[in-house]
Amino acid sequence: MVKQFTYITLEDEPEMVVLNKKDVLKQLKDLGIRKGMVLLVQANTKKMGHLIGGEQMLVEALMESVGYEGTIIVPTFTTELLDPSCQKNKKEKIARMYWDDIRTSILPFDKKLTLPKDEDPFVYQFLRNDGIVRSYHPVYSFAAWGKYAKVICHQHPLHFGLNEDSPLGKVLDYNGYIVSLGCKYDECVIFYHAQYKYGKLPIRIISAPIENNNLVQWKDMLDIECENGEISKIGNMMEEKCVVKSSFIGTTKCNFFSSKEAVSMAITYFKTHKDDTSTSTN
Repeated sequence: MVKQFTYITLEDEPEMVVLNKKDVLKQLKDLGIRKGMVLLVQANTKKMGHLIGGEQMLVEALMESVGYEGTIIVPTFTTELLDPSCQKNKKEKIARMYWDDIRTSILPFDKKLTLPKDEDPFVYQFLRNDGIVRSYHPVYSFAAWGKYAKVICHQHPLHFGLNEDSPLGKVLDYNGYIVSLGCKYDECVIFYHAQYKYGKLPIRIISAPIENNNLVQWKDMLDIECENGEISKIGNMMEEKCVVKSSFIGTTKCNFFSSKEAVSMAITYFKTHKDDTSTSTN
């Protein structure tokens, strides 16, 4: 039997959405972003269509949207620097036979030189801009631009690196908002902070390389064993309660919501579901 093939002509090919800065500025405004806001931004630009000017155009559009009185914060995590024995991500797990070589040859975390691995191009482009400040944490660093950038990134605690005193905790202190450009709820780092504040998850020890007197030191740090299995349910609950404002930028759905409301609702969810589970187990 002869197989049938469907031929697609140029006229039938789906058109890619093309966006210029004017388009993006309008869509960011429609999403709810205003001058002077503090924003924690995560993006998946691959879903957004063709950005005229690339990721730099998106960076500039965000900066113009909040102005010099506002602040933009971007996670720049480097979990690949974790000691091989601490790696949970299957993609980053390395055969045990190479562990000693990694521990003796690795470079320490450097705010200027150490780049996150496998992040969206938006993150790398944000780091290239003038006026960017980055916090010092070998695993959970953040980069920021704007009025409160230095304050937010100053004195990032090494132990419990996503706690109230971290840049993530300071987003709440400044009544910050979450801008998720094409990212899923379980990718939003604000929910890690909610798990820290929940306070009933296991504590673990992690280790990562820092520089101490021009030498590499493997620094042991206390951390929380965070989970993201139920975060999507929390996101759906937030949408049902109209806490999230959503719109499309290009071809991707974008979400905008208060960091305080997100953390509060997440903690309520954890107390209801995790506490009930542990009670029934006992």
